[in-house]
Amino acid sequence: MATENVQQKKIKSVVIISKVYKRPLSSAIKEIAQKFSSYGVKVYIDANTQVGFNLPDLECISRRDMRDVDLIIVVGGDGSVLGVARTLVDLKVPVLGVNRGHLGLLTDVSPSNLDENIKKIVNGEYTLEERTMIDVIVSRHSEDGVGEMVGHSLATNETVIHSGTIAHMMVLKVSIGDKYMYTIRGDGIIINTPTGSTAYSLSAGGSIIEPHLDLLSLVPMFPHSLNCSPIIIPGKSEIKIEFECPDDLPELIAINCDGQVTMRADTKCTVTIRQHQIPLTLMHPHGYDYYSLLRKKLGWGKSLV
Repeated sequence: MATENVQQKKIKSVVIISKVYKRPLSSAIKEIAQKFSSYGVKVYIDANTQVGFNLPDLECISRRDMRDVDLIIVVGGDGSVLGVARTLVDLKVPVLGVNRGHLGLLTDVSPSNLDENIKKIVNGEYTLEERTMIDVIVSRHSEDGVGEMVGHSLATNETVIHSGTIAHMMVLKVSIGDKYMYTIRGDGIIINTPTGSTAYSLSAGGSIIEPHLDLLSLVPMFPHSLNCSPIIIPGKSEIKIEFECPDDLPELIAINCDGQVTMRADTKCTVTIRQHQIPLTLMHPHGYDYYSLLRKKLGWGKSLV
């Protein structure tokens, strides 16, 4: 849910985080720090970012202490925002993405409008938007029926459950809550949030979902069936994925979260997906328009030739 275009609190402190890319971003980080400082905003830098870009002049702050700042600024691409969300969402600090990557659906501040948007943010001219995140839990049940968690990760976009090998069919039993939904045969399944509906899910034939909606989507990957379509379910649903083992011999599976974290398990395990209790809060300067962003980034309405 996004706040209305009303005056928000003025930003007094920020912390800058960036991946240490092969191409230099130190000049961009320095520029952002200087512009915020010129408005009297206290600027910190993440320890890894400081060391990676050799920026000793910016004051370092630990990730534990970031809960006391007003804003986390992520310099990079959408992947950088996904990484920060997974590790820092529980701090409940808003995140602003400054695009130095490619697509930029989560990093809506660009170099061309940096000055204008920093001024808006400092003056409280911004909206806050909550984005659903999911917990992905891998568990193994012993012979006495007791479940043991063997893997856990958060995801902002999606989790992809697959065999870990190319073009290898697997059999998945899918339940929603305590209700059995279906058994599918295919390469795997994507479970995505509304934020992830413009990512891997879209490439696999899933629907675009407005990010403020409380929904999740299940998209089968290359199902061995003509009647196994993507489905959208309530966001509070708990999804359980179990596996059928040929000849009762377990096979390896991979559970990938946001294309960044991969958990390895086997078909004797169960994967449970549920909404994370704390949403990711994104900050948008006034003037942010989701449909305009989609038109620009996805090329809606443009000629094919």
